[in-house]
Amino acid sequence: MRHFLKFSGSVKKPTLQLFALLVFTLTSGYTLQSCSSTKKLHTEAPAAAASAAPLYKPQLSSITVPISVSIAALESRLNQEVAGVLYKDTNLNDDNVAVTVTKKGRMTVSAGQNKIYFSVPLHIYAKGRWKWDPCKLCPAIDKTEDTSFDMVIKTESTIGLTEDYRISTVTSGDFEWGSTKPTIELGPLRIGLARFVEPALRQQMGVLSKQLDKELQQHLNMKKYVADAWVLLQEPVKLDEAMDAWLTVVPQEVRMAPLHARDGSLSTRLGITSYITVTTDGRPQVELNRHLPRLIIDRRLSDDIQVGLTTVTPYAQASQLLHGQVAGQTYKFDDGKSEVTIKDAAMTPSGEQLVLMLDIDGKTKAGLFTKKLAGKIYLRGTPYYDAATGSIRVRDVDYDLDTRDKLLNTASWMAKNKFIDIIQQQVNIPVQQQLNNTKKMLQATLDKQARVHESLLLRGSIQDIVPENIYLTPEGIKAVVNATGTLTATVDKL
Repeated sequence: MRHFLKFSGSVKKPTLQLFALLVFTLTSGYTLQSCSSTKKLHTEAPAAAASAAPLYKPQLSSITVPISVSIAALESRLNQEVAGVLYKDTNLNDDNVAVTVTKKGRMTVSAGQNKIYFSVPLHIYAKGRWKWDPCKLCPAIDKTEDTSFDMVIKTESTIGLTEDYRISTVTSGDFEWGSTKPTIELGPLRIGLARFVEPALRQQMGVLSKQLDKELQQHLNMKKYVADAWVLLQEPVKLDEAMDAWLTVVPQEVRMAPLHARDGSLSTRLGITSYITVTTDGRPQVELNRHLPRLIIDRRLSDDIQVGLTTVTPYAQASQLLHGQVAGQTYKFDDGKSEVTIKDAAMTPSGEQLVLMLDIDGKTKAGLFTKKLAGKIYLRGTPYYDAATGSIRVRDVDYDLDTRDKLLNTASWMAKNKFIDIIQQQVNIPVQQQLNNTKKMLQATLDKQARVHESLLLRGSIQDIVPENIYLTPEGIKAVVNATGTLTATVDKL
């Protein structure tokens, strides 16, 4: 029994030691694996404010406005205004002839070869003094007689424009007799007066031409046509009810092609150089500029335009999109040793950058220890329009300075991994469909040759779309592309 007990005791001691070592090892291992610490991030959100960058201005375009003045209307107006006595000379002493010229019948006006031609029927009343000394001893005969006859004045006027929108005309002309030339009958004598009247009338042709120039410049009020077109184009035009889309034209300067007179009309092409945009965020607030700049004569006016098509994504909508893309996602890196789960996400502006707020839970393993991280982090990135995907994306993403400082102090492991690259690749705000809808809507309007105002008719086509830029506004993210094409506006009901 003693030997047995001794043997038993010698076996029991190492068995207990082994058992104790095993329990210690298992307990220690369990304790080491479950040893962890959680760090709470207390980061401050950057101030949410859009930058005070200059307002977006699309590229300059020229809207051409064909302007046509009916020669028939001009003829009617001139016949109303030019009537009665045109010229009167009652002095016989200077040339023995007194003449009164009165417009008779309707003046006719025609156009061709870039000139305006006038034919003015006139009634002439002439009084002539006839002197005859038969001989030195005979009494002199001094006789005054009058007569009347008809003639037609024919003139032609070359036309031009001045920088203050006035018509400039230079008129020249001649006249022709009717079927009967003027004569005076003195008893048995019938004396022709043409040789007396013609010099006087030819001297007065310059006066008559200047008077006609004055009437033309007064009644061809080109400035009114331009001023009306200038103001009409500034009124925002609603293109689509459902999208609340509006076309806005901000005119900058006025160019005009030389005047042409042909085919019964006096015509020109007015080019109003403008900024043109189409927006889908309600009726733009426009302050009408009624001041006309000086006119620029341009022989090479083009119908080419560039229309700035814009789409505005409110920050609340952008936040929802970002939330849908990343919230609930768990990202693993460092061969699975580290992971970050995003619980919530939002997007706000800060200057010319976007701030991405991510509410995260993260953890990383270092040996037998696990380090956890919880709280909000803030990333900054520069927005841009990605033509390949038709979406707004961000580049140059990095931690906000306050976030980076906090991470370096509490969780440097997260500041060093590829989490930023993953987020940068995922942020995607699609706008292509909205831009395409805007383009189609604008083209549909132009295809209809739509009367967008009582006096304004638009015609044109939209061709290519070229990315322009991204602008952060107080309302949201504005993506801008330039649609190139042609556009004309006809002012036909002034």
